[in-house]
Amino acid sequence: MSDMMQIPVTDEFKQAYASLFYDLSKEAFEAAKRDTGIKRYLTKQETCEWIGVSFTYLQKMERMGLPTVQLENKTLIDKLDVIEFMNKHKYTFKELNY
Repeated sequence: MSDMMQIPVTDEFKQAYASLFYDLSKEAFEAAKRDTGIKRYLTKQETCEWIGVSFTYLQKMERMGLPTVQLENKTLIDKLDVIEFMNKHKYTFKELNY
């Protein structure tokens, strides 16, 4: 590929190009999330399936401080809250003192 021609560009052009590429990538990612049905808020049952715990254990996690969203008679759980909650309760083998 030694036949490639180099074109000098300004730093402003590089920044504008990088910004445009970032914006387009972000839009494409958001569209892909929307089109594949990925959602941020889950029902309790969906949350159990997502993290692989029983409904009873999810209730225990709520008592331990997992936040929920209450909308009239519907309870939803934010995936970001689940991730944050689980990270707060993450320990190494040494920390558990086995």
